[in-house]
Amino acid sequence: MTDPTPREVIAYMAGRNAVFQHLQIEVLEAVKGRSRFALVVRRELTNTFDTMHGGMIFALADMTFGFTCNAQNERAVTGGATIEMLSSPKVGDRVISEAREIYREGRNAILDVTLWIDRGPDAAPTIVAHVRGRMRLIGGKVVEAPR
Repeated sequence: MTDPTPREVIAYMAGRNAVFQHLQIEVLEAVKGRSRFALVVRRELTNTFDTMHGGMIFALADMTFGFTCNAQNERAVTGGATIEMLSSPKVGDRVISEAREIYREGRNAILDVTLWIDRGPDAAPTIVAHVRGRMRLIGGKVVEAPR
């Protein structure tokens, strides 16, 4: 049996991850070393000032870099991350989160994530945040091949 594709691994993880489901994240792209997710900001994801809560921004970024790393079908967990918040999405905004793996060796991987507000094909995106995530590869398959 062959290993599952990155999209198949991400679909498997999404089906088992309650936070992913609660946030109603959509998978737009999933290839080796890169993925792109989308989330529409809802009222229950906002803070006191009616903008997307920083914890929800980070949760989207964490899901994006974590799922991207695991998409190679090798189990990994978040080992650390830094985030720079740059703007605040509002209810109804569609936030895109794209992760790119920039380093993978031994038991460590580093991924960079950019999040932006999608304003459509004719408008410049508004950058929401930049995140650098560190993943710790813990061994084992995410999705076991059927026997």
